[in-house]
Amino acid sequence: MTNTVEYDWLSIIQRNIFAFRLAGLWPSDEGYKFDFYLLRSIIILFVFGFVQTACQTFKLVTNITDMQVVARTAFLIISFWLMLLKLSSIARNIQTLRKLLATLKDDMFQVRTKEQIDNIIPSVKTWKFMHNALSGSMVFMVIFSAVDALRKRTLPFVSWYPYNTTGSPQFELTCFHQLSSISFGAYIDINMDSFIAAFSLYAATQFDILCDNVKNLQPEGFKEGLVACVKHHRAIVNFVKSYNQTFDSIILVQFFTSAASLGITMFLVVGVPPFTNEYFSFIFYANAVIMEIFIYCWFGNELLMKSSKVFVVAFESHWMEASSQAKHDLLFFMVRTQTCLKLSALNLFDLTLENFLRIIKTAYTYFALVSRYDK
Repeated sequence: MTNTVEYDWLSIIQRNIFAFRLAGLWPSDEGYKFDFYLLRSIIILFVFGFVQTACQTFKLVTNITDMQVVARTAFLIISFWLMLLKLSSIARNIQTLRKLLATLKDDMFQVRTKEQIDNIIPSVKTWKFMHNALSGSMVFMVIFSAVDALRKRTLPFVSWYPYNTTGSPQFELTCFHQLSSISFGAYIDINMDSFIAAFSLYAATQFDILCDNVKNLQPEGFKEGLVACVKHHRAIVNFVKSYNQTFDSIILVQFFTSAASLGITMFLVVGVPPFTNEYFSFIFYANAVIMEIFIYCWFGNELLMKSSKVFVVAFESHWMEASSQAKHDLLFFMVRTQTCLKLSALNLFDLTLENFLRIIKTAYTYFALVSRYDK
């Protein structure tokens, strides 16, 4: 089992790495240091991240009794503060993430045959489809917001500014800044979500490779091949535990805030005339929020399902022709792999499709609560 077929795992997330470099999240191998890159990163995050968030937060605080203002500011404030939280988390754990990505270059993580590549390609295509769907939703959300703002000559998003925004060129500049900030935030947020989900993709596809390796264990060299599979399984488990510990708190906050943001957006949708620019803006935003949660749960569920197959495919190997000691070792391996790997959010709930539905139900609860308060 020494032969490998070259496959560039990092090519999958190149679009994410590009976005991180643009935002100043991907410094050199030496990490962050006081240089032009760090200064550029701080300026970008302040201008397109913090300023918009602070202005909207001030508007919300000063109009806390007005439910319409609260709703129209809260759904974006939640997303922006969460984006800044995820940015800080990735920046703090940049070296850990690089080490995890470096492990993908280890020999045991490589594909052995072209058939194994064919097995993992559908999962990779699914990840790319979800990334593109998430990107498309946010692009249309920004477009409809821009068209609505220009048609009505009002700012796209409710916010407070220390100057009159109705005159020219204040209106045009402020409108441009809002749309630029929303576009920047959406672009970075989408890439962070798909980047985090990519680690689940990597782990799930590694189980595809492991299952194929176990299934094709031959009588000749059975024990040596089994030892390699045991080491591969242990490496996958360590990989999953490491990145789950890195992101579990972020995922927990993501799920609760997304449910709240989705509930508020549903409230806004029913409060505007249907099939207008503003209506479609809210619809595409809600779709993006749903996709954000779904991409985590889908690949978390994929990891759960594929890790449960290792025990089953062991029966398909050529174990009957193996030695007694090899059979004993295989039995021990099967007992160990009976425990499925699960991704969790601080061990409060697992990332599965079942819990995805529960989060959607929670969002509806938020919607009902906000609607009742508005009455």
